[in-house]
Amino acid sequence: MTRSGLLANIRRDRAQLDALVARVGEARMTGPALDGGWSVKDVLAHISAWEKICLALVRNNTPVDPPPPGVTRPSTDLINERIYEGSRDRRLDDVVADAQRSYAELLALVEGLSESRLKAVLGDGQEGAEASPPVGQLISDNSDGHYREHIAQIERWLGVA
Repeated sequence: MTRSGLLANIRRDRAQLDALVARVGEARMTGPALDGGWSVKDVLAHISAWEKICLALVRNNTPVDPPPPGVTRPSTDLINERIYEGSRDRRLDDVVADAQRSYAELLALVEGLSESRLKAVLGDGQEGAEASPPVGQLISDNSDGHYREHIAQIERWLGVA
């Protein structure tokens, strides 16, 4: 995956997500209409949180490796639940502004990465690094791939899928 290709995918899918969210309208953004009783606001907070997790992993060059024996890592579902619990009472305008910031930070990060860095794994050379996906794939999974997942969810709710 090239940097220009990754950036194009991220921008394309985020533009689609943003256009879809605009169709929802502010009045319907906070109602529990989606899977699990989540609102569109909750989805935006969720996406932003995963962008921030990705940003931290890449900036800190932290391998995404299995935990040591005897140590359990929270499941994705548990992390998602914690994100939901921590953000469900936030104001809509705060969530929207935060989502815009994390997206801009992610774009800036990708724009600054070399092609070789996108192909490398986090913590390259460190113990456990072999379990990590390439940096470009990790970013894609937490941006354009993630946007598409929630675009489909919102489209189903709106009846446009």
